[in-house]
Parts: sequence; structure tokens; C-alpha cells
Amino acid sequence: LYFFEERTISSAKFLPMLAITFSCWLLILACIVSSSGAQFTCGQFVYDARRFICCENTDLCKRDGTRDCCGRFCYNPTIGMCCKGKIRDRCDSKDAHCCGDRCYSKKKQMCCNGKVVARCAGSESTCCGTGCYNPRWKQCKNGKIIFPQKSTFYH
Repeated sequence: LYFFEERTISSAKFLPMLAITFSCWLLILACIVSSSGAQFTCGQFVYDARRFICCENTDLCKRDGTRDCCGRFCYNPTIGMCCKGKIRDRCDSKDAHCCGDRCYSKKKQMCCNGKVVARCAGSESTCCGTGCYNPRWKQCKNGKIIFPQKSTFYH
């Protein structure tokens, strides 16, 4: 593991140098982890599965309840959220939802065919295509909001 040698670079002498390669560090880490129990690999890293989560063979997340995987990356779900494999800022602390890869608040907004739109009629808000309408006053036909035709039949 250790190589001590005297080197001369541009006529200058250097003290003995310590050279430990990355693979040597992995070997040391593997020995430490194997002595503690469960040993797994995540990409080039050896890790203890009781203490870490592997995110798509790329990133390691600490298993402490404050981290989670979003695709290949580790993130904190209390301040962010994972929408279609992308980490987004949490738009509302309690009422955050995903619409495609975007965050929205279900109280104030709704997701209509992958588009975030403002609620137009409170709890009665309904999607039509990528828009919002109130079904009490309008109708949706083939993804378009229309006013209902008045009946020509009278009693």
C-alpha cells in the first residue's frame, strides 16, 4: 500500500511521497465494511446496506430518515420532492404533489393533462384538456370548454 521513494523533478528533490490509489482505498473500505456485516456495491463504492441506500448504482444516501433517492441522486424529501426522476423544490410543505416533473399545491392548483393550472371554481374545479372549468356553468367536449346550448324545448 505504501510506496516511499525519493523523487527528483526539475532538479528539485522531494521528501518521500505516500501514494495510495483509489482502488487501495476501496480495498481498505471493503475490509472495514465486511467486518461489520452486509457488504454491497454501488457503482465503484462498497457500502453497508444498513447505513446507506444506493441510488441507481450511482449515489449513496445515508439511511437516517432524512434522505431518499430520486433516480440517480440523493435528496432531502423535507425540502424537495422527486417528480419523474427530477428533484424539485417543495412548493407547499403539506399539500405538494407532482404534475409531470413539476410541483403544485393541490389546494390552489390542479394538474390537467400534465399542465399545472389554477383552480377556477374551488373544489368544483374540473379539468378539460389542459384548462379548468366549472361544470355548473360550462361543459367539456373533446378537450374544449364550451357553454351549454340552451334547450329549445319549453313546457
